[in-house]
Amino acid sequence: MFEKERLAFAKMRHVVETNPDLREDFEQCLADLLSRFATKIRENRFIVGGALEVFVTALLRACGVDARDVGTSDEHIDIQLGEGGGFSVKGHFSQSGDIRLINTLGASGYATWDSATIFVIHNTGLGYADPELLPNKARTVSDAVVINSNVVKNFLYENPGYLVQISVPTPLQDETRSDLVSRVVAREILAKTKVLKDYLH
Repeated sequence: MFEKERLAFAKMRHVVETNPDLREDFEQCLADLLSRFATKIRENRFIVGGALEVFVTALLRACGVDARDVGTSDEHIDIQLGEGGGFSVKGHFSQSGDIRLINTLGASGYATWDSATIFVIHNTGLGYADPELLPNKARTVSDAVVINSNVVKNFLYENPGYLVQISVPTPLQDETRSDLVSRVVAREILAKTKVLKDYLH
């Protein structure tokens, strides 16, 4: 069922592991993002998640994979492949805990994990898994479908063909030094005003 996604990931893995400049670019993108936005701040989690979708799409395309970012228009996947199928992208930056696969708050009906997923995991790298490779590992909690991060990491360590060795740094921990996109955008807009720009702080 997930042959196209596995082949696309394998192609990306091969290119990244033989192209140090491409690996360095992607690692620099992650470092810049995670040093600027503390994911402890709720608002920033959405921003980081959206940026990861764009980064991974660019990485796939740089590896010769026909991929398109559809995260803002498709509720099921974040990246669409040209030959059909696609990926969800999930970041996880803690040592343990659950990875949220699907947010179900306010959703109707029964939700289940049914997407090929690229995981960006702190101190692990860029990994791939799908419900066929990890059957019956996802579970439903009050407002989400989740999978334990250690389940994913153990699978990747035991199956290194589904792991790209990329440095994923620890996000900024000091919330007081973190950017917030709402504030960045607000200041950018205020800076264009005649009077209010003098009251920026």
